[in-house]
Amino acid sequence: MIRKLSAVLLLSSLGAHSLSAQAKLSVDKVYSAYLRSSGAITDKDQIKGYYYLYQSDKIDRKTNEYTLQILDENLNKGKDIKFEDTKRLSLLESSFNGNTLAFLFKNGEDRTLEMKIYDLDGKLKYTYTRPYTKKTDALMNQYETLHTDEGMNQNVFEVGTKGFVSVMPLRDGRDVTYEVDVYSSDKKKMWTYKPEDDKERFAQAEFLMATDSLIFLEVTKKNRKMSGSGTAHLVCINHETKKKVFDLDDENDDVTFVPASILPVKGNGKFIVMGSYFDKDANILKDFSKGLAIYELDANGKVLNKTYNSWTKEIAHYLPTNNKGKIDKIGFLYVHKLIQTADGKIFVVGEGYKRQADAAGIALTALSVMSRSARSAGVTKIVVTDLVMMEFDKDFKLKGASIHEKRDNTAIGGEMADYASQHALAMFIKMQGYFDYEFTTGNPDENNFVVCYSDWEKTANYKGKTFNSIRYNGTKFSKDKIELKSKASRMQVLPAKSGSVMIMEYFKKDKRLDFRIEKLG
Repeated sequence: MIRKLSAVLLLSSLGAHSLSAQAKLSVDKVYSAYLRSSGAITDKDQIKGYYYLYQSDKIDRKTNEYTLQILDENLNKGKDIKFEDTKRLSLLESSFNGNTLAFLFKNGEDRTLEMKIYDLDGKLKYTYTRPYTKKTDALMNQYETLHTDEGMNQNVFEVGTKGFVSVMPLRDGRDVTYEVDVYSSDKKKMWTYKPEDDKERFAQAEFLMATDSLIFLEVTKKNRKMSGSGTAHLVCINHETKKKVFDLDDENDDVTFVPASILPVKGNGKFIVMGSYFDKDANILKDFSKGLAIYELDANGKVLNKTYNSWTKEIAHYLPTNNKGKIDKIGFLYVHKLIQTADGKIFVVGEGYKRQADAAGIALTALSVMSRSARSAGVTKIVVTDLVMMEFDKDFKLKGASIHEKRDNTAIGGEMADYASQHALAMFIKMQGYFDYEFTTGNPDENNFVVCYSDWEKTANYKGKTFNSIRYNGTKFSKDKIELKSKASRMQVLPAKSGSVMIMEYFKKDKRLDFRIEKLG
């Protein structure tokens, strides 16, 4: 197919100030839009603009026109980039690294994955193309079923300001593994890391974070696919030297540590890693954790400090927990983000999830039994519960915690809810985008930040979705919210200038996208 690309310059630069700054924008002739293809453009944690991609026209029976639009922080149009391609082109994920935008496409006509990288002047810098094969069928099926606005980026992330990384799950028969593809945004160059030293033939990787030179993964390995306890590893890869820096496991520890989140410490090259810890002989895929651990590492993987906070001791002083790590009325805790402020404190943003009886599932299962059917609808469901804020001192000891109540929402039903492990359930909820946590903004270096999440409420005065913020000013927390009742087919909320958010709404029937800046509170 012959592909056309044209860029129309609407402003001299993205950073140019409009003579009449606006807080609203409408875009017509939007034939199809997934709001997950949008994002904020930031510079040193300050909002500088936004990007979004949509289908803008139908050229013929086999070809569509697509538009990549770039806006400034006041919603003034910056660049309007149009290109034509097969109608079987679908956007899988997008990411921004401070200098460039990356879009991962699936081309169903050529059976290829295409990574397109644009600069902020609207120029297509590089296109990386690779075929997708039977080894990636599971991932392709996942994209087909999870291609929704709620789904989160699962496989494409920024690597500092130098490029992007894709963590691809692979399956070949009974063998399950992964590969890491690194795409440079500075020059036309990509390379692939394959974990050749993994002899278990079952390894699953989850991206944790990346810097300008390092990529951190949480890798779970099993000796056999169908049996045996898994082992947890913190794997670090240097994408400049193209070598693995370290593979940290718990072989010489008294406990089993499962990393979940990592935070670079500014100015000293160290890293803070938080995760759950288990008894040494525990099965991390089935058993309950003992508490939360924080490890301090250097860039070579040397553990400088270990601190443990037990569910039944340290954490129980501030939250009603039991020895299975469950918080009363909240369930298990999934850690979304670590935030370190200038005074050395560490704040943890967590969200609860729990298993509870499913009346509809019980009734359907009973009917199946009566009809002698082998099918089961599942007798439990997984619901996402309240948001939890935890405060640790500079020695990584818990000093406080608060629960921010919100409406429970069902995330998983069916047999998976009955049998899946605590860890597997959390990963699935995250993959589906069913957690209510949205993002964190602010300036932790100046001891202030804002944690944002979605909720749904029903009161005498309002019924519908709300967008909520928990604001920390260096000494205490306060809360604000916005009511989001709308007739839009889909809605997305993104960070904006201090004290505000940007709201995108897609009206499918009218083929229209609306944007507006709205103040919190």
